[in-house]
Amino acid sequence: MILIEKIYRRGHEQLTTVDQIEKFQTNDGYVTSNEVLAREIGADSENCFYKNQEGKRKKVVATKDDQGTWHLKTIGTTDPTSDGLLQLPHMDDVWG
Repeated sequence: MILIEKIYRRGHEQLTTVDQIEKFQTNDGYVTSNEVLAREIGADSENCFYKNQEGKRKKVVATKDDQGTWHLKTIGTTDPTSDGLLQLPHMDDVWG
């Protein structure tokens, strides 16, 4: 099981979709790129969660588009601009 704790995007622009998140930090301290994490969840059927602002665990799923690219989203979310993943705390720096 993967538990996402923080997100990272270079720069200070507002995140509007999950695809703009460059990297995710998990509870075990690993930092993984968006593409790698999406492939692990979608192709390898890994379970992935994060805790929302109320402390409730939300499941993250990955879907594949027609070009073969994986995209992450919170299960049940239809509007990518309001996905709960965008509300996670940001990492200060990313190494590796």
